[in-house]
Amino acid sequence: MSVYTDLSAKEVAAYLSQFSLGDYENHQGISAGVENTNFFVEVGGKKYVLTIFEHHNAEEVENFIKIGRHLAEKNVPVPGPIADDAGLYLHELKSKPAILCPCLPGSHPEKITADHCQQIGKALAQFHLAGDGLPLEENNRGLQWWPEIGRKLIQISATTRPLNEPLLTEEQQHVLVDEVEFQESNTELWYSLPRGLIHGDLFHDNALFEIAEFNNEKDGDTLGAILDIYNACQDAWLFDLAIVANDWCANDNGTWIEGNLPALMTGYQSVRKLTELEQQAWGMCLRAAALRFWLSRLTTQQHQAEAIAKDPMAALVTTIKDPMEYFLKLMRHREAQY
Repeated sequence: MSVYTDLSAKEVAAYLSQFSLGDYENHQGISAGVENTNFFVEVGGKKYVLTIFEHHNAEEVENFIKIGRHLAEKNVPVPGPIADDAGLYLHELKSKPAILCPCLPGSHPEKITADHCQQIGKALAQFHLAGDGLPLEENNRGLQWWPEIGRKLIQISATTRPLNEPLLTEEQQHVLVDEVEFQESNTELWYSLPRGLIHGDLFHDNALFEIAEFNNEKDGDTLGAILDIYNACQDAWLFDLAIVANDWCANDNGTWIEGNLPALMTGYQSVRKLTELEQQAWGMCLRAAALRFWLSRLTTQQHQAEAIAKDPMAALVTTIKDPMEYFLKLMRHREAQY
């Protein structure tokens, strides 16, 4: 959701002219996030989010639109794309797919509590079950992707100029090779786990909570929306739960936050009980989820560096997330006994 593709007021106004929403007022780049370009857009006195997809083609985005509309019909709180006056949801801006969605109320909580975790656990299970009947693509950043991108990252590290630090240290390269081998050795187990629709990127900054107040006193937060379904695909549900656990329930160094993980599990299993096989595979999936985001953050780091090299001003509207966080989480899980 960093800004890689800039748009002028004239370009945004021309895009919005396809919708009967009113007159363009202004737009602002959203720096939070990593992969896509997003803008807050104000038009006709209301606020929307314009997304330009940097890594997905039109066919993939059409699939996201179908998923979003399907989930909205199942009362899952996701922002469904808006159709223009011709009934079209998908458009093109600067040769890239683009969609417009409503800007839902709520905010990201400053501190993640056990209550937040219980609510998101319940919502995630509902999200999983609501995908029943959807034709889904297999996860393109799953088990098959890890060895492929791992080789590329090791190659980049090997060809880094001597005066620069390599992308991966020798220790990290060893861990990467070993972890990929471990995950591949469990391929049969992977495909035996219950599977279906996963969100694939449900970090705490992809959820909005509304703060309820009574007599000017806060009365807890209520989950209002699940955002950014652009990694939605088919994979093991437990893997998706592990992605949430690694972010919502752990500190940056990988240590668990007291009370958050049990709350997440309680919320999830209030809707869907984990199977015995899933309970056995929990450690494997925690490791896999950490591996996936370590690799993707390294890849994004390279992409962002290239963008900033072309235009130094891009650094002002780009969120850089540290790959080391997920390396440390992976190391914690490799050392733990689950």
